[in-house]
Amino acid sequence: MKVIGEIVKIIGGKQVWQKRNLVQALLATLVALPIFGVVESRCHAQEADIETLQTALYFRASFDGTADAKVKRGDGRVFTTESLARKEWTAGIHRSDVTIEKGKGVSGDCIHFADKNPKVICYRGEVLPYGVGGNSQKGWAGTVAFWMRLDADQDLKPGYCDPIQITQKAWNDGAFFVDFDKDLPRDFRLGVFSDLTFWNPENTPWEKWPVDKRPMVTVKKPGFTRTAWKHVAFTFDGVNAPSNKPANAILYLDGKPQGGLNSPMQFTWDLEKTAIMIGIEYIGDLDELLMFDRALSERDIQLVIQGKAGSP
Repeated sequence: MKVIGEIVKIIGGKQVWQKRNLVQALLATLVALPIFGVVESRCHAQEADIETLQTALYFRASFDGTADAKVKRGDGRVFTTESLARKEWTAGIHRSDVTIEKGKGVSGDCIHFADKNPKVICYRGEVLPYGVGGNSQKGWAGTVAFWMRLDADQDLKPGYCDPIQITQKAWNDGAFFVDFDKDLPRDFRLGVFSDLTFWNPENTPWEKWPVDKRPMVTVKKPGFTRTAWKHVAFTFDGVNAPSNKPANAILYLDGKPQGGLNSPMQFTWDLEKTAIMIGIEYIGDLDELLMFDRALSERDIQLVIQGKAGSP
């Protein structure tokens, strides 16, 4: 009230209606000052988050004009291999059914897969942040994120489909992947398979493993469509931690967690023999493939969705 009294004294020579308007304006300004401080603080916090996020970005293939990576550590060129065996690597895209579609991406261009093909589009494992995130006591951490657009039930041909698979050996032996199940309606799944000798030392046949014991996260009715892009991300933290400490892996769709895994995870990779394979049996669009050297938070993933991870 003393502040109001001083304001009235200062404007004492004005008409009554002018006094009232000026007092109201000044009071509104005084009330807003703390809000401005909070907004400014939040802006600084978000700027710090974005800077940290951009520092953690290890790989980015934007598919704008080319499938070669714009951000990479090592050889970020795209390759085509003759099959999943990956005995022959040829630089570039050498499949007539795989094209860069101008102006059809989330922002800019995207990569489009028009049909199934035994040949596989790959990146070399040397660009992976293998063993970089975390430390020797906490284990290895990372995040893989990208966008997809398709109607899985209508567009995919019979069989499993892996939009991305990262491994040195096979899908069940030291591998991360997301896939669509072969049965209709198609479930969407995250698979995190440690070294085969670690998670399945008895080499028990896959069909005999109880479904609820498999190292997978399953999403029923994931909601992919031909008309809208859906963001996919998975994080992992604590892989290769000592003493078999539990690690974590979480699957996100459009920035929302869909489920996770919590158990010891052991991956042994020779990066010269490891591959990031995209579009295995996939028919649809894919855009903005990003990899980070730490497990992103839900807030971080929202910033990625907003395009704040960095420019090419």
